[in-house]
Amino acid sequence: MFRHLFAFVGLLFLIGCTPKRDLSQNSVIVHFLAEPSGLHPTNDHNAYTSNIFQCTQKRLVTLNLSSGEFMPDALQVLPEILDDSMSYRCKIRSDLKWDNGQTLSINDILFTFKVMICPCINNPEGKSFLNNLELIHAVDSVNFDIQLKERYFDNLLLLSEVIVLQEDFHDPEHVLRNYSFEELRSDSLNAKALDDFCASFNDAGNGRKPERLNGLGPYRVSEWQSGSYITLLRKSASNQGASVMDKEKALPDQIIFRIIRDMEPVILALKKQQIDFTYELSSVALDKLLRKDYFKENYKAEAINSFTFTYMGMNMRPEGSRTPVFSDVRVREAMSFLVPVEEIIHVIAKGQASQIGGFILPAQPDFDPSVKPVDFSISKGISLLEDAGWKDTDGDHIRDKLINGKRVPLSFKLSYMISPVTKDMVLMIRNEMLKAGVNAEPDPLEFSVFYQRAFAHDFDAMLGAWSKSSRPDDPRQLWHSQSWSEHGANFTGFGSTYTDSLITEINRELNPARRKQMMHILQQEINRQHPYIYLFNATRKVALHKRFGNPAFSAERPHLVLPSLLLEPAFAGSRAN
Repeated sequence: MFRHLFAFVGLLFLIGCTPKRDLSQNSVIVHFLAEPSGLHPTNDHNAYTSNIFQCTQKRLVTLNLSSGEFMPDALQVLPEILDDSMSYRCKIRSDLKWDNGQTLSINDILFTFKVMICPCINNPEGKSFLNNLELIHAVDSVNFDIQLKERYFDNLLLLSEVIVLQEDFHDPEHVLRNYSFEELRSDSLNAKALDDFCASFNDAGNGRKPERLNGLGPYRVSEWQSGSYITLLRKSASNQGASVMDKEKALPDQIIFRIIRDMEPVILALKKQQIDFTYELSSVALDKLLRKDYFKENYKAEAINSFTFTYMGMNMRPEGSRTPVFSDVRVREAMSFLVPVEEIIHVIAKGQASQIGGFILPAQPDFDPSVKPVDFSISKGISLLEDAGWKDTDGDHIRDKLINGKRVPLSFKLSYMISPVTKDMVLMIRNEMLKAGVNAEPDPLEFSVFYQRAFAHDFDAMLGAWSKSSRPDDPRQLWHSQSWSEHGANFTGFGSTYTDSLITEINRELNPARRKQMMHILQQEINRQHPYIYLFNATRKVALHKRFGNPAFSAERPHLVLPSLLLEPAFAGSRAN
């Protein structure tokens, strides 16, 4: 406890003693609540990583934050559908250059797709998106065809997951040129022959050390001070290409992502004008800031809609020493009655959130209005636990049950990412569950450790969040059993032969009405199994310094196109007060 107190006080001291900032500098300081687990172009997946990739990488296509539609990024135009309706013709841009001055080539495209399907690359999320890929064929030096195994409802969504890689940078000996797509997909592939390449490519340093980070975006990582900040510098005009998302010239000279995990230091940093943009203010913090004249004078702030939802996931297939309590659907359903969602929304979110009943949000195309949130009821939770055989037999006020000849307490660790907001939420959940004889032990974890354990299924229950978009949802990553067995984003172990086949049919269906019908069936089936306790869809509390005069906040993450921020001429020569 004292160690955390000293660290907190030390951070306040450092912020308080920071020299006055020169606001005439054309740099953007962005606040992160947590540090990215890494910046590996294929193996690291989280919101913080994606926000940095917006500046440093290019995808084949990307989402326009204003329209919610896909637009070409590393391609000249959106892919052309060929006559068989299962193939697409793509044309790469000729104006994009890598950090060493080389122009983007068709060999880079072939290499990128080979890496993503290679069995010894640690990218389970990427592989799940490319399960439907049959073949990539180079037509000439700028055109290539993508052939699919079967129909897919949103092929642009698939291509938006592909970050383009430079072959000569990652594979200077051209090892993967010795393997065809068919060979990499074959069960008879001798994976050991690829061990050296995969070990080198998978190395964590490729996602951490600036000299080993490479991309087509207009910015490069120049410095990473672990736990403190990540600095991006704008590349020279000769190899900058066009900027991410909106294809305007990248405007700030540098973008600095500053990691501050507590709200009070964030508030102080805003007072000192040491932060330009944050999208992670708590409701309490924003409410406090809007009462301060200095904040209203210097910042534009809004609570904007988002496609993010918060949930509590339960491990349905516990492994090793993990508690078996959530193997029983009655226990999982009981937990859903014991989480005080409305109180959490009132106390933590200050009413700026909506309780939800499923993983499809009301603003998404396939939302099912018949899927209702669960009302808080300790009595209903207790009744389900009693029916499932959980009683307090030893008088310690915690229920227990005989499982495989062993007396097991109804006790589990509730993992969460360290922050004041999530800590308060977990304590509120714990207090209500104790009233029903359930012991939810808080298990605070650093951001990277939290997700390492989630992908490894090494948790009892977890408090997490997913960021989505206005596009139709692909349920495969969260709910297909293959995404669990291959350590993808299906953390809970949900899935059956029936739901797997339903998901496959949903993703094949091109008719929006029929697809929506099947998505409703899936949502109802998922809710019958209770892998998640759905909490809320909250607004994002964003603040941007007024020295940037062209903000365009979006519900789509990352909520703002950072490279397009224009420094107002009036701030030239100014300094923070």
